[in-house]
Amino acid sequence: MDLEEWVKIATLYGSEKQAIKTANIVSTTEARLLNQQSGPQYEVETRIAQIEDKWQVSWRKIFIGNKTGCSGGCQSCSSAPSPDPGKKKGKIIPFRRPSI
Repeated sequence: MDLEEWVKIATLYGSEKQAIKTANIVSTTEARLLNQQSGPQYEVETRIAQIEDKWQVSWRKIFIGNKTGCSGGCQSCSSAPSPDPGKKKGKIIPFRRPSI
């Protein structure tokens, strides 16, 4: 899918309220799927159009930049507070599944 290309959802909705709810779900879900932790970042834009007596939802992704992540070169992490030395790491105890 190219940037700026609108994708139409095939379902037509009977009310504007249903279309808005679907647009919000699409926006949240697609943004989570598109964005990478330290890579390309996208916003998802949605629009609702009335077609006769039904409503249709369209969406597109918009590139907003790259997150640089930590490569260790900027030394900005050295000023971050160190973990609490009094805390001990927990032990993970595996549980066996009961045999049926």
